[in-house]
Amino acid sequence: MQMKVRFGPSGNDALFYEQGYKSTIQAPQWLSKMGLSAMEINFTRGTKMSVETARKIGEEARKYDIELSAHAPYYINLAKNESFDKNYNWIKQCLVLLGEMGFKRLVVHVAAQGEFTREQAMANVTANLANVIEKLDNDGISDFLLCIETMGKFSYIGNVAEICELCKIDGRIIPALDFGHINCLLQGEFQRNPDAIPQIMDFVESEIGIEKLRKVHIHWSAIVYSEKGERYHTTIDDKDWAFDFTPLVKVIKEKGLTPVIICESKEIMAQDAKRLMEKFSSFS
Repeated sequence: MQMKVRFGPSGNDALFYEQGYKSTIQAPQWLSKMGLSAMEINFTRGTKMSVETARKIGEEARKYDIELSAHAPYYINLAKNESFDKNYNWIKQCLVLLGEMGFKRLVVHVAAQGEFTREQAMANVTANLANVIEKLDNDGISDFLLCIETMGKFSYIGNVAEICELCKIDGRIIPALDFGHINCLLQGEFQRNPDAIPQIMDFVESEIGIEKLRKVHIHWSAIVYSEKGERYHTTIDDKDWAFDFTPLVKVIKEKGLTPVIICESKEIMAQDAKRLMEKFSSFS
């Protein structure tokens, strides 16, 4: 597939079903009609998809030039050493299904801090993520990108600096920069400061290099937050919580990045993704 900036939703949104579509197998055709070029499949509640279904989705995605990624189960917590085998199997199952589709980007929430100190939780995640990579290689699964996501609550491992450290473990680990989540942790900095997003992108480049940054996975949405962080998603029209997409557009074009940009707006993900794409395309 041609390298370009790709836009799409996280899963099938309300409009998909309102227009009479029923199965994710139909999603690539629907997305293509909308002018979109990406989709993130949600395995967030588990990997119940059959291999046959995965193959059919992949065939349709290639037919309509849709870049697929997937989101691993929310249950994963690499801070807990005793649950390593379960965590590994969830990641492996997702990557196997992605492989059957013919794609390789898997988004992962790595951990809750839980009862650990921040330092101990991060040390556990670092060691266990390295073990995941080693075990995948030993199991013959080597062509993948683990996209480690920035989180929106202070009680989770996943601020920008932590994600960058985890990306240094292996060349196949890249950041999934969720700007809605980052804005929650920064308590609205993107709404106040138009330079904040370029500054973060410069920091990430300085930590992991331009080659990894070029492939970055991005989530974009407006998120309602409290002093504890993320509460719930809203839409990019929500004037109380949304922030300008233009600073990120400028960085992508200036640095020559080719990310996948997934919109996670409440209920209208595909429609908001199209608006982001149109804004990107119109910017000069």
